[in-house]
Amino acid sequence: MLLAMDPSADRRHARHLSLPQIGVEGQTRLARAHVLVIGLGGLGSPVALYLAAAGVGRLTFADFDTVELSNLQRQIAHTTPRVGMAKTDSARDACLAIDPEIHIDTIEHGLDEEDLTELVPTCTAVVDCSDNFPTRFAVNAACLAARVPLVTGAAIRFDGQVTVVDPRDTASPCYRCLYAADADDGRASIM
Repeated sequence: MLLAMDPSADRRHARHLSLPQIGVEGQTRLARAHVLVIGLGGLGSPVALYLAAAGVGRLTFADFDTVELSNLQRQIAHTTPRVGMAKTDSARDACLAIDPEIHIDTIEHGLDEEDLTELVPTCTAVVDCSDNFPTRFAVNAACLAARVPLVTGAAIRFDGQVTVVDPRDTASPCYRCLYAADADDGRASIM
């Protein structure tokens, strides 16, 4: 069953609605989706904004950091007046300015295994924008266990990568399949 789009939603998402690959059915799926975004820095900031603009109905933001002046040239969800504010709250405010109808939950601490085990199964997808291998491996494990798709990205200087793991496809490799971790220091190298 499709959601009844109200006139403002029809105008807001007119470009999506006109695309045969999305249309009303796809926009309805976006409105019903719940996406967890882990990390609201250089990658998570634009991810959050684009998910809100696309009409994802429920977002959960997880980050333990606050906005610093040095973040502003690359973390576009944050602004000068929000320096010192929790990144989760700053990103929430930016996204609600784009679409005040979406629902946003915030988690202002690092996610541990217990948090991930509880939260990930409630999500349609997880976007991991964290900056360390232990977190990435823990998120990967939670997504595999819950069979929830994972999009993970990393960037440094002018280089970046993105990986999509879909544990609903049992033939798909996972994030851990791509990297060998050094148990002593948490660093990883490409297999």
